[in-house]
Amino acid sequence: MAGSPTTDLDLLETIADKALKEDSVFVVTSKKSNLDRCKLPIGIRLFVSAGHTELDISRLSSSLKRVSASVLSDYF
Repeated sequence: MAGSPTTDLDLLETIADKALKEDSVFVVTSKKSNLDRCKLPIGIRLFVSAGHTELDISRLSSSLKRVSASVLSDYF
């Protein structure tokens, strides 16, 4: 995203909250520390285990795509 770190984090938290409320998909936003040397941008972290099926991952992908488009269309 192209905004400030605070704005980007707010948008990602909105996406994460909406995915949980609408589709029961739990994702975590990553917050950067001032001590963090990593240059990666703020983002959403996904954790997949051997217990997840291909259908679970497909549902996650579909949910994030739909919810992200909805949230970002309101923003831009």
